[in-house]
Amino acid sequence: METALLADLNASERYDAGKSQTNFAKDVPKIAKYTLADSANDERTDMDYHMQVVTKDDKARVLQFLRRFFFRDEPLNQCIELIPEGEDSTCIELEQYCSKSSLENNLSLMAVSTSGAIVGVLLNGKVEPPSDEDSEFITTCKNPKFRKIVRLLKYVDRNVNHNEKFQGLNVLEIRIISVDSNWRGKGIARALIEKALEIAKEKGFHFARADCSSYFSGKLCSRLGFEPIYKLKYADYVDDDGNPVFSPAFPHKAMVSYIKKL
Repeated sequence: METALLADLNASERYDAGKSQTNFAKDVPKIAKYTLADSANDERTDMDYHMQVVTKDDKARVLQFLRRFFFRDEPLNQCIELIPEGEDSTCIELEQYCSKSSLENNLSLMAVSTSGAIVGVLLNGKVEPPSDEDSEFITTCKNPKFRKIVRLLKYVDRNVNHNEKFQGLNVLEIRIISVDSNWRGKGIARALIEKALEIAKEKGFHFARADCSSYFSGKLCSRLGFEPIYKLKYADYVDDDGNPVFSPAFPHKAMVSYIKKL
């Protein structure tokens, strides 16, 4: 199962934030319109946006958005220098991961400004039964840096599901959330997650889950009523020589899995 990679979202508070065929796109082409307000002081701004379901037709522009923000912002990506320098540089394997797991299942959302620009993306998926074997994606991944990340995600997933607590239940997985740096601090991340939870409940999901690689995404999940169920300190996840595989910058000290009953 693929698990969430959440990036820093808010410049002031700096919080970040399978494969169902449920046709959200047909049911909710444009979900809501918002006038942005900072979640802390509730001041009105003149930046409006609406939310809509991500479909396969949005793939190219969503990936372009993620290249600009999430690919570079996410703590694990940063600490291992996953993305080479250069405005147009990317990680093909990360793009494949996003496309395969979340861009064509009609479970994801994006915030779109009145000008038509994407200003926030929330990639979701349906949790699949865990497996003790490495996925085909891991075994065929040619990028050694990104392979480290997906192996960490697999390790976390195995530990979250070790007692089969969620066996037979429909669990929505929040995988990636990213907001345009010019629109951060306006409540977009929170609004995207809240709308995703609302839709998931309507569609019969029992729980929502987020595996947070960032301290700030964990703060956001806590504010939204998620409960921590597993924590892996980066210092305790080591290679064969006993050295930490990941050492993200402070305050990102652990990978924490959160769950919320719907």
